[in-house]
Amino acid sequence: MQRWTRRNTRDAILIAVACFVLPLLSIPYWPGFGSGTNASLAHLQWGLLLALAMLSPHKLYFRIGYLSLFLAWCVQLAWRAPPDALQLLLRSLPLYTAMYGWTVLCAHWMGWPRPPEHARIRQRDIVPFGAIALILYPLGWALGHALVNGFFSAVDPADLFAQTLQVGFARFFGVLCLTLPLLLFFTGRDEPAPMPSRMPWWEWVLLGGYSMLLMALLWALPGRGEHPLGGLLDQRFMLAALMIWAVLRLPWRWSAPLIAAVTLLLTYLVGAGTRVGLRTDALHLLQIAFEMSVLQQLMVLTQVIARDNRRAIARLAQESCRDGLSGVPNINALRHDLADGAQVPTEIACLGIEHLDNLMAGYGLPAQEALTAAIHDHLAPGIRAYTLGMGRFALLPAAGEVSWKDLLARIEQVEFRLGDTQVRLEPHLGVCPLRDGSSQSLDLALDAAYGAMQAARQRGETAPVFATPGLSDPAALRAVLETHSLALSLLRRRQLELHVQPIRRLAGGAAQMGEILCRLRTEDGRLLMPRDYMDELDASRGVVELDRAVIETLLPWLREHADAMPFQRLTVNLTGRSLVSENFRNWLLYQLDVQPGTAERLCFEITERAITGGLGQVRPLFDGLSQRGCLIALDDFGTGMQSFERLQQLPIDLVKIDGTFVRNVAHNARDRDLVQAMVTIARAYQAETIAEYVEDADILAALEPLQVDWIQGYHIGRPVPLSALDLAPAGA
Repeated sequence: MQRWTRRNTRDAILIAVACFVLPLLSIPYWPGFGSGTNASLAHLQWGLLLALAMLSPHKLYFRIGYLSLFLAWCVQLAWRAPPDALQLLLRSLPLYTAMYGWTVLCAHWMGWPRPPEHARIRQRDIVPFGAIALILYPLGWALGHALVNGFFSAVDPADLFAQTLQVGFARFFGVLCLTLPLLLFFTGRDEPAPMPSRMPWWEWVLLGGYSMLLMALLWALPGRGEHPLGGLLDQRFMLAALMIWAVLRLPWRWSAPLIAAVTLLLTYLVGAGTRVGLRTDALHLLQIAFEMSVLQQLMVLTQVIARDNRRAIARLAQESCRDGLSGVPNINALRHDLADGAQVPTEIACLGIEHLDNLMAGYGLPAQEALTAAIHDHLAPGIRAYTLGMGRFALLPAAGEVSWKDLLARIEQVEFRLGDTQVRLEPHLGVCPLRDGSSQSLDLALDAAYGAMQAARQRGETAPVFATPGLSDPAALRAVLETHSLALSLLRRRQLELHVQPIRRLAGGAAQMGEILCRLRTEDGRLLMPRDYMDELDASRGVVELDRAVIETLLPWLREHADAMPFQRLTVNLTGRSLVSENFRNWLLYQLDVQPGTAERLCFEITERAITGGLGQVRPLFDGLSQRGCLIALDDFGTGMQSFERLQQLPIDLVKIDGTFVRNVAHNARDRDLVQAMVTIARAYQAETIAEYVEDADILAALEPLQVDWIQGYHIGRPVPLSALDLAPAGA
């Protein structure tokens, strides 16, 4: 219950006055059934009371209105029948008491009153209103009147029947004229017009032609009685069609009174017709009442449907501006904000978070949702972030200039925690000037910023990259897309070619291991390198298919040439999506079991990034491979935050020192110290080391005192196709 205020007192006084005055306003008619006399066709006060019972936030409103109505009835009795006033009052008191409960009960059956946030007419309310308010409620009043007067007065049965019909019709027309329009007004007075109020020219033409037709019918056809508007009752369906057009063009605060006014006019015309001798028996009056109720409910239903459609469209438009998983604004919201914004920022940036797919592979979509929302909240309020997909954001300064370098450093410091796992972000940022807020300018700037972000990712930049014209070249972007699509097609047709790069011991001797590298062969003989197609495969989850294709191609070759190939083992890379796939794990272990002699000739390479957040899921695969005699190599060692921890957690046999530490080892003392430390740590965990990117003799000479176990690079040997290998028996 809400607190009673001065405004509530004012409203209560207005309700009391309305309920006291309305019984004095009658619509006279001459009923053509029984021996009835002149009566009122519509008791408007009962339409108001039923609306109060349905709408009232305070029950006291309805009680005050009901009491005022009863006092008005007492005044009428004292004025019209002074000798019998007390007897009539005592006889009507039980009826009024029972009808108080009946009114409240009917409102309750229709689902009213409702909380303020749900107090609106719905489509499903129309049928209950028609059944209860327009049929059951008047019927209850009629039966109550018949019972009270039948038991407590000596009225002739024929007269009692006629009075009962009069009471039922009076309550019906009272509810018809006021209840539903009042509900419309007080629950939707702030609702706009369902359709735009500005009409096209052709609609004006149709409206004018329809109005002229209606006026011609009113003039040509005889009206009902002598009233100048009597013909409207015969043309009530045409009038209803005109009203439906009006309620679709007017706000609810105007259409609701219009519906009430037209219903009152038609009801008045019914009464006026009876007073000039037109046929008004009970069945005919019931037919008119039914048609008028259907027409009114049709008008209201049209309004409600149009309102719900408008709200649904608005809700869909709002939802289309939000990411379905995280609720973060998306590219549609960006376009909308730029179009409506008074001040357009001078720059737009594109932020990329790398290896988010590995996090999702380990923890599923909730991890992506949580991380996307966390990044958005971390950037607010100084930056407006809009998601462009998994791990990609468009950034706009909220106000003034922004230091993109400081922003990038701020993102790098974010520590995202999911369960017991802590994830550090690896962001890349591309920035481009934004000319204005037009859609064309936004598309060009966003393409350029995205290209700059991709360039930062490919070059491993730790500072923002500012767009240059070449990065946003549409022809270049189309060429990349075509290459990616071609790669997918070639992979699915198994048009791949395996190459091998030798890995030998630093102590000397022939090459004793080789790394398998995958190339895709086009129809014209061109080779697509991994840098051309890996991004697209990652985005489409085709990397699992790539891993399967490589193994399906390699295992038969290995079984056939195991004794003749010049390598003791071949290393094969596995991607993060394959590591966490139970289906892939079962398939790979089965392939090794059905092709004996192959497992002990294989080493599988994985990167730390590939197992981010998925250690529990990848452990069964590693254990299965180790049990079958395969070796496990940890690639890109030293680049991640948890490299040393992985040595302790997983059965790692080989550690591949990342090439960024090896490339400058001959001239950089710090890199030499880092390589030496990695060798020491790897040996502490009984793992051997492989130095990548051994490109010249100086690097090789610098590695010798560091006691690296294996070396790999162009100085040792370049990749060659498996088909080009010399398959003479290998030495020991």
